[in-house]
Amino acid sequence: MQHKQTASSLPETLAQVWHHSGQLGASGPILPDGCRDLIVTEVEGQRLSWQVSKLFDEPHQPEHITVKRMIGFRLKPGAQVNEPALLAALNGLKSWDQASICERLAEHTNLNKRVSEALGCIAEEQLSIAASAGALGVTLKTLQRTLARHTSRSPVYWRQLARIRKAARHIEAAENWADFALDNGFSDQAHMTREFQRWFGTSPMLFAANTGFKQQAQSVAFG
Repeated sequence: MQHKQTASSLPETLAQVWHHSGQLGASGPILPDGCRDLIVTEVEGQRLSWQVSKLFDEPHQPEHITVKRMIGFRLKPGAQVNEPALLAALNGLKSWDQASICERLAEHTNLNKRVSEALGCIAEEQLSIAASAGALGVTLKTLQRTLARHTSRSPVYWRQLARIRKAARHIEAAENWADFALDNGFSDQAHMTREFQRWFGTSPMLFAANTGFKQQAQSVAFG
């Protein structure tokens, strides 16, 4: 069972803290969402483990295990992590709670203001990438360099992710797939289907029938 909450007291790099217990991986893969998480996992009979998730470009199937407790600290899109220093600081804790973890995250993560503004602008579907650069007051090449340096991804990557997540969030409103595709920025229905397969590993129709996928689409993440 997973519970999520957004807390105003979190460090500026954090979007939310989520909790999970019980079976992991049974509901299917984790979908790309533009965010990374610091995850602490407690399994019966094993040592506590810490990990920082990768920025996934495709569906990721987690290991099928039963967890006693799992807490995720969701980083905002574009947040940078000094992963070795963070994990070393966390492993050095004799005891821990949410506040102590947030303190370490505040020390070893950062969110560049220009990156945050760029990602927010790119998420606006009505603007092209070139128009986004103009709205930000930078050249297209500067925008490309900034995102490549701080996120290891291109503006095109972030634009495509924003578009597919927007479609996923509104998929229950689809009455006609061809019209839905055009309304959500795809050139046609075939284009949308290819993008759903690429990002989520399934068709729009099967996505719409999957409760777990739709819940993930509504999560706090990019876009």
